[in-house]
Amino acid sequence: MKVLLLGDYSGFHYNLAKGLRALGIQVTVASEGDGWKGIPRDVDLKQPDKYRRIAFLHKLYKIYPNLIGYDVVQMISHNFLMSSPFLSSIYFDFLKRKNDKIFVCATGMDYTYVNYALKGKLKHSVFYHPNIQCDPYISSIKQLANNKQLAKLERKISKSCDGIIATSNGYYEAYNNTFPTKTIFIPLPIDTSEYKYINTVGLDITKVKVFVGLMKDRVLIKGIDKILDVLLDLEKKYPNDIEVTQVHSVPFNEYTNLLNNSHILCDQLYSSGVGINGLIAMAKGLIVGGCGDDQLYESLGEFNNRPIIDLNTSKNEMFHTFEQILENKSQLKMRALKSREFVVKHHDCIKVAQKYLDFWKSKSI
Repeated sequence: MKVLLLGDYSGFHYNLAKGLRALGIQVTVASEGDGWKGIPRDVDLKQPDKYRRIAFLHKLYKIYPNLIGYDVVQMISHNFLMSSPFLSSIYFDFLKRKNDKIFVCATGMDYTYVNYALKGKLKHSVFYHPNIQCDPYISSIKQLANNKQLAKLERKISKSCDGIIATSNGYYEAYNNTFPTKTIFIPLPIDTSEYKYINTVGLDITKVKVFVGLMKDRVLIKGIDKILDVLLDLEKKYPNDIEVTQVHSVPFNEYTNLLNNSHILCDQLYSSGVGINGLIAMAKGLIVGGCGDDQLYESLGEFNNRPIIDLNTSKNEMFHTFEQILENKSQLKMRALKSREFVVKHHDCIKVAQKYLDFWKSKSI
């Protein structure tokens, strides 16, 4: 089987490709590298800086032979070229004619998801927190709900594709509501063999090291500002017990290496689940703080191992949660081991890749 993974977010397709290759599948990853993250890929779709539109069209024409003749094409989103919806629509028609099955992922701020969220139907959403609604990024995302070109593109691709794969509960709810026969939930993949357990936390730990990654233009929408406020207050109150490290918008590989000297990573707050960065941290034995509620564990069928620190609470409750961690440092070792165990069980790229293969094959019968 030949598979083309088109586009990438935070190394999602990069990690899925590793799992598929381990299963003997021939895979090509074509993406623009997810901006400044510089995610590795086989075919580069980054838009040129000069004469952007014309140069990009020329680039798409040149690489077209590398994007045809596949048994499966999976797009990271409906607007997979990260360009104009019109261009993605035209290119989709080419891809559909020259490849067999086409699938699309539900894993970002797409038209269908945004509209569903704005109707108040999700348990968790960045749109439900009044204090950040004036953020420029949030305002621009809300405009998707009125973008007729995106609406047309999503309807076309969702109707024409062979399946829709959601990577979280929220995305699954949104697309299953409209396309119930096509939509499935499959967890995010990471290469657990690449990210070895490195956490140095021991039973005799004195200072807990907390890592906070601040992504450009994404601090408010991930709720990192709220978490960081609490952590800095804790650092002032307990200077001998906690150390907070802040890192701003570094490339993907550098980011994952910087995790190595920490015990806890604070990840996204306003969505149910853990993103790729959080999963990598857990694979390394870091304990992740974010939104780890019952819905997350139930979607994975996990009822025993719940290692994620649930921070989707008030500021006072969050402060108290971290205080409890500082007061019970000896428990961190077990929680770190459980974090690694959780990721290997539910997110290992080979296990997840097999789920994708099963779904793709089910649509070929």
